[in-house]
Amino acid sequence: MSRLANKRCVITGAGAGMGKAAAQIFAREGAALALLDIGAAAVEAAAAEIEASGGRASAHVCDVTSEDSVRRAIADAAAQMGGVDVCWANAGTGDIGTVLTTTLEHWDRILRINLTGMFLTAKYVLPHMIEAGGGSLIFTSSRGVLRGTPNVCSNMAAKGGVLGLTRQIATDFATQQIRVNAICPGATVTAALTTAFEDRDDQAGAPRGTALKGAEASHPRGRLGLPEDLANVALFLASDDSAWVNGQFIDVAGAIT
Repeated sequence: MSRLANKRCVITGAGAGMGKAAAQIFAREGAALALLDIGAAAVEAAAAEIEASGGRASAHVCDVTSEDSVRRAIADAAAQMGGVDVCWANAGTGDIGTVLTTTLEHWDRILRINLTGMFLTAKYVLPHMIEAGGGSLIFTSSRGVLRGTPNVCSNMAAKGGVLGLTRQIATDFATQQIRVNAICPGATVTAALTTAFEDRDDQAGAPRGTALKGAEASHPRGRLGLPEDLANVALFLASDDSAWVNGQFIDVAGAIT
């Protein structure tokens, strides 16, 4: 039986990486999907792929740092699907730098995307879930918050805030049958991660690919995470299989700890 049959799901950051992988897996499991991303071409292509394979998906251009954009995209998504049961707030980005090297401009940008974007997504999706009688909200945080990661000051501050937001929403809305959990990925091979590793190589004056190969070699499994590894955890949290899981931080890093 399809694990997401009759579920109406919103995914932000759905144009690539973990969000796109989840969209494909959710569609195979019977969900109706609203895919949100700031990149119009990417999110439209992701929705078209799902539709071509027999799934149900609509594309919505959304800038998670803009309240008006988030409000409109989620309202349109809910109207098209007839409500919302599941949301994976996955849109995010990264930056490098310590407290001493991070500029205020970079700090503000990363917090606005990675933390304020989660707040705005929750703010506008929760009323639809409550109206539906409950639902599952999933945030993307980072394993780095749980263990510490060098040279990513602004990103870890934002992702740590996501964990606090997770527990707060779980506390505030449990009686309305809302579940909210955070996935904490380890290093996962996406375009954003590749760019981040290349930035580290550039800073160190090393050939591009050096940091990525080093990370792979240091991992107990000999590889980094794949988008599908994270998407399958999101599937569990989106489904009724996780009905008694709420307010949790799930470390998905392939035994790196």
